[in-house]
Amino acid sequence: MWSTSFEYSKTRQAIALQVFGKREGKRRQPVLIYFHGGLFNCGKVEDAYAMANALSGQAVVVCVDYPLAPCMHFPDTIEVAYECLAWLGQHAQQLGVDAKKVFVAGEQAGGNLAAVLAMLFRDRGIPSLQLSGQILINPMLDALQTSKSMGASSDTPCRRAWADYIHSHSNATHPYASPVNSCRLAGLAPALVITSHQHPLRDEAEAYAAKLLLAGVPVQVQRLQDSAPQLSADQHPSFASVCQLIRHFMAD
Repeated sequence: MWSTSFEYSKTRQAIALQVFGKREGKRRQPVLIYFHGGLFNCGKVEDAYAMANALSGQAVVVCVDYPLAPCMHFPDTIEVAYECLAWLGQHAQQLGVDAKKVFVAGEQAGGNLAAVLAMLFRDRGIPSLQLSGQILINPMLDALQTSKSMGASSDTPCRRAWADYIHSHSNATHPYASPVNSCRLAGLAPALVITSHQHPLRDEAEAYAAKLLLAGVPVQVQRLQDSAPQLSADQHPSFASVCQLIRHFMAD
């Protein structure tokens, strides 16, 4: 692992990146931009290290230490994600990665950022890159929290997190904030959506997968069994399965 950073253009804030993996010989590897789990107002980049280490044999993994709410919130946070992708476009050769095999991934709030980044790439593009896939692990996709699984949950830290992240209620249904509410999903990169059976975010993630399919986006969906830690935590019983699903998806 080695560290680097880029400067967010609006605030001149340094955004730290942790890079795992390296080029083997002359072969350029795929690259995965990973946004750590937690909610918009909690979590840390170290939460991504187990996943990054596990996947670093197949790809260079760039873990983004994105600023948390309420210190940074929508839409600045998604602009940080986009500028991270732009940074990759400028440094792909230095990293020794294949700029035509770029993936974005994340868990929970990080899954939201990965999904939105796929939208931003479709809408704005980065000429030197090709986005090959998006990997969403129990992603937060609905600021209004209207799903049945969310309504059945007695533990609702997501409400506070969404309030910290979206300061204007009028933005709650913006597709770049709540991707599940988007009516324009065609043309997005193929998706791997991983959920867990009892997770409050399960239904919105699976609803988003269904909408992607209807829009003609190739989608793989896998629902795993539950356990207390995040799916990206190496102590989770399904951690190895999650890593294998991601490896297969990136290899297809």
